Amino acid sequence: MKKLFLLFSIVLLSTFKGLSQTSYGVSAGYHNFILSASVEGLPGSGSEGLSGFYVGFYVDINVANKLAFQPEIQFAQSHNQGQATESILFPMLFKYSVLERFNVQAGPIFDFVLDDEQDVLNKFGVGLAFGAAFRIVEDLSLTTRYSVGLNDRFKESVFDGITDFEVSTRFDFFQIGLTYNLN
Repeated sequence: MKKLFLLFSIVLLSTFKGLSQTSYGVSAGYHNFILSASVEGLPGSGSEGLSGFYVGFYVDINVANKLAFQPEIQFAQSHNQGQATESILFPMLFKYSVLERFNVQAGPIFDFVLDDEQDVLNKFGVGLAFGAAFRIVEDLSLTTRYSVGLNDRFKESVFDGITDFEVSTRFDFFQIGLTYNLN
């Protein structure tokens, strides 16, 4: 899967390299994977977070004066009690520059879970991400992002015959890290 990640990064880079007003770079930082669950008819919900890291590659395409489109690919790994969860994330964010060194971001995020030995997950997920970035120096920025999962992640057959309640699960993500512009 890491080879697929590298191949996608090279294709992404070569596709956008010739466009004017385009830059590209790498990103890395803290990644928190949050599994949220709720049961129909019961108040409240539960969640559990797994901490880890992410590394990625992005392309920044200038669309208008203060607006840019930033597709990314990220490899994320989270750990909890000796078990690791790995996934590939595809944030497709629009960035609006509020100030010269500060921007806000929003857009869809797609994720694909790499490890599921028990085959109980819907491996593909869709979410809505939003965040902000602050340019510290010319090519280095501090970025933070939160994404809310929009689809149920456990297959319906997992709970068949166990309960009469409708169980809903989703994956949310929180990230804080650095981006470095390579051109």
